[in-house]
Amino acid sequence: MPVLLLKTEKETQRLAIKLAKCCPKNQRFIIFLSGELGAGKTYFVRAFIKSFGYPGLVKSPTYTLVETYEISTYLIYHLDLYRLQDPVEILDMGLYDEFDRSAIWLIEWPKRAISFLPKPDITVNFNLVGTTRQIQLEAQTCQGEQAFISLNKAAKYSHDLLSQDLKYPNEGHLSA
Repeated sequence: MPVLLLKTEKETQRLAIKLAKCCPKNQRFIIFLSGELGAGKTYFVRAFIKSFGYPGLVKSPTYTLVETYEISTYLIYHLDLYRLQDPVEILDMGLYDEFDRSAIWLIEWPKRAISFLPKPDITVNFNLVGTTRQIQLEAQTCQGEQAFISLNKAAKYSHDLLSQDLKYPNEGHLSA
């Protein structure tokens, strides 16, 4: 379970892009993102989604709870459960049945509905430490382990997980 200290938004962006490149195609892949308000979860998600070439605005689903992105051969769901009043709302929204879909699921504030969510493949925990972000990545499934193997191979090839300056396919803007 690697722990990274990220000093800039650019490093957060690079990590998101590299993790996105390791996600399997045409399979369900779930990533839980936890951490305090302002720790960088939504910024990470924006960079992650933009890395697939999404040309539009990546909005925070804080009030809508879910945003869906269809990009090339990927379907990505972004859930922000911060404003969830009751975990049962997951059922009321019909999301419980959707979790079996072959898609990438990025779920912020998963503890708000943990009893109704499937097991994640990867958890990403964000903590603010002074002016840096401490990010802890942990694989929870074999599929998550495979993504980490790919991530580690990329890191060994580039000598550093965050050293390469990657660009978005459409050079999109991250702010909402």
